[in-house]
Amino acid sequence: MTRFLTPALIAAALAAAATPSLAQQSLAQQSPAQQTQARETVSPAALRAVMACKTDTATRRAYQREFGAAPVFVTAQEAVAARENGQRWSTPRCMTEHQYNRLVASTQTRASL
Repeated sequence: MTRFLTPALIAAALAAAATPSLAQQSLAQQSPAQQTQARETVSPAALRAVMACKTDTATRRAYQREFGAAPVFVTAQEAVAARENGQRWSTPRCMTEHQYNRLVASTQTRASL
């Protein structure tokens, strides 16, 4: 859990710092109708989020309460393929801890190359 928490907090802090300035720049260049529609959409960072989830009933209920939909589990390979294809999700996708560790290991391997 702590392996996930630190990178997630760093990513959230970076996204929080960058999002307001980027949003103001893009909103200034749009018509009022487009600005309203842009405010109603989900942020790009949230559209590709993957998180480690347990498969128990309590976790499923908490996820559904938080995001309004049942959790969708993906494998590390599916997450990498979605990133390469530019696929976006309206809610974060879940992974088992084993799959999340595989995803982290694959990104660390790529970074070392």
